[in-house]
This record gives sequence, structure tokens and C-alpha cells, in this order.
Amino acid sequence: MVGDSAFWIWAQQVFGEGSPMPWYIYRNFPGGLEGFYRSGPRCWNALDYITEQQAAALNKIRLESAQVKLEYAQKLGWNVVTPECEKYPGRLRNISDPPAVLYKKGELPDWESVPFVAVVGARKATEESLDFARTIGFQLASGGAVVVSGGAVGVDGGALSGAVSALGSGVSILPVDLDSPYLAKNMALRSKLLETGGALLSEYFSQRNPGRGSFHQRNRLITGICHCVVLIQAGEKSGTMIYARHAAKQGRELFVYPGPAGAPEYVGSRRLIQKGARMVSSGWEILEYLSGLGGSFAPAAVWQDQEPHAAWVPRIGGNAGEEREESQAPLLADSSKERSPQERQILRLLEAGEKTIDELKDQTGLEAGELLGLLTQMELEGRVETAPGQRYRRS
Repeated sequence: MVGDSAFWIWAQQVFGEGSPMPWYIYRNFPGGLEGFYRSGPRCWNALDYITEQQAAALNKIRLESAQVKLEYAQKLGWNVVTPECEKYPGRLRNISDPPAVLYKKGELPDWESVPFVAVVGARKATEESLDFARTIGFQLASGGAVVVSGGAVGVDGGALSGAVSALGSGVSILPVDLDSPYLAKNMALRSKLLETGGALLSEYFSQRNPGRGSFHQRNRLITGICHCVVLIQAGEKSGTMIYARHAAKQGRELFVYPGPAGAPEYVGSRRLIQKGARMVSSGWEILEYLSGLGGSFAPAAVWQDQEPHAAWVPRIGGNAGEEREESQAPLLADSSKERSPQERQILRLLEAGEKTIDELKDQTGLEAGELLGLLTQMELEGRVETAPGQRYRRS
């Protein structure tokens, strides 16, 4: 028996990733995609919304190939998410071009009960932008939000690194398939993302390198899946501006980090603010905005002083407008900067050999949450690595 997912994979093969056609057929054709498939070539050729090129693809691509892809994805341990699945992100149903298929590694919180925030920006980011990306990723994740970004170096990696440092959830949406070696520099970060309860998502079953239009199609998913978008560093002619256009089209609130006054790397950012985007200087401002939206995710219960986040990170004030403690700098330390005393102590202890979390906790006197945050950041920077048996060692 052919499952619903196979028909969605088939439709995506026929019409291509990013096409709104599978969704249109599902909602308008009698019997949905299965009814459309079984109606056959005579019907397809008679429909005025099917082009000659699409008709040729419909006649060429067989359902059996989609079934093979489905079974192979399952063998790889990928989850196949389609609009007929309960776990399909509700916000993506409301964009103009919802994905027919999402391949997923990892687990995610309930889409409707937790706020999702896109943090995106330049690959060739300034040190100022990287610091802000890490900080806001940390603050959002420690406040209970899920940080969503791409998989590139620069702002993407900084934001997700900050979320992982907070032991919070992050989502990386890729322009390639889930097992692609593309962006090998961030491979350790993606692995850590999965270990801390995050996920990797892709519209692509087998695309090792980005194709023409892949980034544009991927970017619509990053903004579409989120409640709001934070943009960090857009220059005069920046591809990052595509995110702003997607956010406007999808009705997502856009927050923009202005950068240092007069810095040329932020010309596009300042122009967006002049046109009405909200200026942002911290993650707490985003959390306050989300708390005002109401809705089913009940944000007041998410980012006030509640477990488990209160056990991991500095405490966050309860009511909107209260002064909040800033993130602890060591948790967001950049490898290019001077190491903190705690980091130096950990490295000295690991010089003697591998150690467990409990051993390091006893010997450093650090709380478990702070210690885990430091070890996570140091692992992402390539200074320590995990060993079998939940042990750590120097890289």
C-alpha cells in the first residue's frame, strides 16, 4: 500500500522544490494528490493550470521512484514530514509556497506551543555582528525560544552556537540534503545542535551542493516557520536583504540590528530601519515582543523563572520591562579572544587526561549548567572534544 508521503514526494519531484503546485492540487483537486495521480495523463493534459513542461514531467516520473526515496530516507533515519502529518509546521501552511516535503533529523518542540525566531545575516560578518549573533542566540534560547537559522559560517553559525551554549533548541534549515558534506566547517555545530535537542531540516532529498535558487527557496522556509525575524548585518547590496522581502511577504515582524554608527557593512540594515523595521539591541526585546502576541504558546510561562532553563543560565526577570541580568560572557566566549580563567582551568585539568562532567565539576567548583555551557562552546571552537562514556578531552 502506498502511503500519503509517497504522493507528496512524487509531486515534489514533478514540480520541483519551492513550487506551490502540490499544495494547490492537494486543496483543490478531488481526492487530493492521490486523486490527481490516479486521474492519469488524459486528465493532466486537459487541465489549464498544467504547463507542457509539467505535463511531460508528470508522464515521465513514476510513483515507484518516490516510494523508493521514502524507504531510503527512513533507512537513513530521516523523518519525512508532509502537510498531511501532524508534525508539519503550522506556520508554513500559511505561506504562499509551502514545502511539499521536509526531511528532518532530530526532534523539535511542539510547533504551536513554543515561539520560533529566525536569526539570519551575513556570512562575511564583522566581529561586532558575530558577537551579537552569539549573544542574541544565547538569550533567545535561554528564554525558551527556538532559534532558527541556516547552516553557514558567519551570523548563522554564531546564532546557533549561542543557542547551543544555552543548552536550548536550535533549527538549521539547509539548502542541501541532510547528509551533504557542504559547509563542513560547521559540521561540529550541526552535530551539537542535534545532541542538545535541535533539528536539521531540508527540502532536498539528494542535493550535495546548492543549486540555482536553492538559497532563495531555503530562506523562505527560515522566515516562514518563525514568529519573527532578526536580521544582522546587511550591506548596500546584500543577499541578506532577501530575508527582509520574505518576512514582508509572509507577514513576519522584522527586527534589525543597526551595527556601529556609520559602518558601511550595515547600510542595508539602517535602510530597513528607516523603512519601518524594528531596531533591536538584545534578545530580551524579542522575548517581550513575543509575550505580547499571546496565542497558544503562552510565552509568559516559557521565559519567566521556570525550570529547566533557570537551572542552566542566569535568571531572567519575570515581567516585561523589568531589568534582566546579562548573559555570562564566558558562555559566549570567542576563540579568538583571551580565554577566561574558567576555560584555562578546564584545559589544564584535561591535559592530565580525559575526565567526566562530575570530575570536572568537583575539580573546578563550577555549577553543572555553567560547566556544560563552557564545554559546549569550547567543543564548537575545537579546543575540547567528547570521548566515549560522556567524557571530555583536549582536542
